[in-house]
Amino acid sequence: MAISDKTIDAVGLSLAGRRGGRFAMTARTVPGGLKWILPGFIVSVGLIYYSIIYSGYLSFFDWGGGRSQMVPVGFDNYVQAFHDPVLWMALRNTIAYFVVVFVVQVVGAILFAAAMHSKVYLSNVYKVIIVIPVVVAPAIMAPAHIQVWQTNGTVNAILNGLGLHSLSQGWLGQSTTSLMVIILVSSWGSIGFGFILYYAAMGQIVPEVLEAARIDGAGNLRILFSVVLPMVRPVTISLAILNFISALKLFDNVWLITQGGPAHSSEFLGTMIYAETAGTQRNLGYAAALSMILLVVAVATAVTIQSRSKEKTRKPKLSKSTRELSNV
Repeated sequence: MAISDKTIDAVGLSLAGRRGGRFAMTARTVPGGLKWILPGFIVSVGLIYYSIIYSGYLSFFDWGGGRSQMVPVGFDNYVQAFHDPVLWMALRNTIAYFVVVFVVQVVGAILFAAAMHSKVYLSNVYKVIIVIPVVVAPAIMAPAHIQVWQTNGTVNAILNGLGLHSLSQGWLGQSTTSLMVIILVSSWGSIGFGFILYYAAMGQIVPEVLEAARIDGAGNLRILFSVVLPMVRPVTISLAILNFISALKLFDNVWLITQGGPAHSSEFLGTMIYAETAGTQRNLGYAAALSMILLVVAVATAVTIQSRSKEKTRKPKLSKSTRELSNV
């Protein structure tokens, strides 16, 4: 029986590895790309984690910045924060913002992605229109949003034109409607990002799986809810985490449109921290304490959502023929 040259080489390499002992094992386990990631790793640790550690250290002081004296206060900044009604209002606004924007983003993105995967005339034009809000900076769109929602703006003009004068109001100047405006503005801009992820995820579904579901008698809605949505579940989980973190650090739209007012009705943690650092009677220690609270809430929520999603992740309940095709 003839032995090939490849077999002889493989046996030789195996014996050489055994003779080399610990040296051979070390040579195989040392990461070769360490020298390439080391500069980025040093910058990441030096800038990001040092800033986090320094913020945690600063949160135990009362400091106005500059040459003013840093006064140790222990946990007083955290106690003050948890007794501050503005903080709890900001957290309530964050939860309301997250729930509404997440639902609108998921529903709108799934509908648009499913429609674009079907035969739609001028689908590429529609894709561009859907994605445009994602690439436009909030600072560019803020004046347009203010024009739309102010007292003599577009919304009130439409209401007055329809004879609904009783509904015409100052949307940005009322504590009962300012948060709604921020949520609507953000919902308009969030659908495009979700559309990109869902469209890519739906493109990875094997066509034979959908065809098998149709053979089993499933209609379009049944396929969407029983086949497509379970398969794009990881995208939904990722959007939930990203949306909650975005809600916690939301700043640009709020500050450019309402600046957290009136009467803190549209206040968020991001605007609250900025107002504490940029105000005339600023306390950087208190702002650092708020930043640490934001960090802890963001990390804890992300870990919780990720862990619970792993426990509940299941394969979609498909028929036998569909399962066989999905495993091909």
